[in-house]
Amino acid sequence: MKKKTWAVVYTAVFLVLCLLPSAGLLLGRQEVSTENRTLAEAPSLTTEDGKFNVNILSDAGAYFEDHFAFRNEWVTGYALLAGKVFGVSAQDSVIVGKNNWLYYRDSLRDYQGAPQLTDRQLFDIAHSLRLMQDGMNEQAVEFVFAVAPNKNSLYGENMPYYYTGYREEDNNYSRLVPWLESEEVNTADLHAALQSSGEELTLYHERDSHWNNVGAAIAADAVFDVLEYEH
Repeated sequence: MKKKTWAVVYTAVFLVLCLLPSAGLLLGRQEVSTENRTLAEAPSLTTEDGKFNVNILSDAGAYFEDHFAFRNEWVTGYALLAGKVFGVSAQDSVIVGKNNWLYYRDSLRDYQGAPQLTDRQLFDIAHSLRLMQDGMNEQAVEFVFAVAPNKNSLYGENMPYYYTGYREEDNNYSRLVPWLESEEVNTADLHAALQSSGEELTLYHERDSHWNNVGAAIAADAVFDVLEYEH
């Protein structure tokens, strides 16, 4: 097949793929979204007070983005292409790690140990917690402070190689602990509890940023131990 013929075929296929979402929408096909949000409504020429809707073009664009035909298939295909072929996530908030592990991108800065809190900020945190604890105790309520560890602080081996490793001894939490002790804040060290129990068990979901039922049970045990509850 000549190069010109290939160019025509490629162009035709490209145009068909581009027109499918619009053509399907015009023919009445709309996707039923599984997302936990309200989809954009159809644009209107006028506003509620009868005036011309100056935002009609942006409203139409938002409506098309939410309702074009085969939307679920396109989104799924794009996610598979990004993950399987290029090794990245289709979502900006997700980091694709090794062995198909996913991580929450907002935890990256803490994982890399930056930025570091100042001593004044650490004191403010600990002292504020102490005031909260005193207020709870006055109401006959027991108080325990606990930090849920980020997934990559316990399973950093599956993070992408191009991110620097977890700062075990000089991260914000390890620097906060002495301040908590000086303020006598009741604290459950969930990182230590999960780390000591996670040598043979997987305590976090591989494809999710949360701990699994086993990890949650270990965290609950650590809190109950500080409260001296039978469990």
